[in-house]
Amino acid sequence: MAVNQVNTAATCLYSSVRNTLAREAYFGFLPPHGRRLASGEEITVFGDIQSHLVKATPNDRARRSLETAINAGATGGEKIAITKSPALHLIDATTDETKIIALSNGSFSSADPCWGSYSSHTVRDSGDY
Repeated sequence: MAVNQVNTAATCLYSSVRNTLAREAYFGFLPPHGRRLASGEEITVFGDIQSHLVKATPNDRARRSLETAINAGATGGEKIAITKSPALHLIDATTDETKIIALSNGSFSSADPCWGSYSSHTVRDSGDY
């Protein structure tokens, strides 16, 4: 699946980052092999952006580069912003339902995952995956 082509039924499994500079910039740590982003451009990638960094460089260079891009405020402003991370999926021990944490107007609540409600007690016979 190409970057920015997100299946709406799986949106809670993706991360998004945005170039916050007033100019185009190259971010070598962005998957798959670095990305050039225009000012204000946002890209979406599958999974947690930080997990891609572990795969990218075993010597930790990619992680340090992301930290530098985020912490650049001391030297002239933020270079990149993480605007979305994959949802945290939790199982309610009482109801056995999978839920995510949602934020709306400053308040946290639980919500169904992006693919809909799910309980491990429910068996769905809808074919192979």
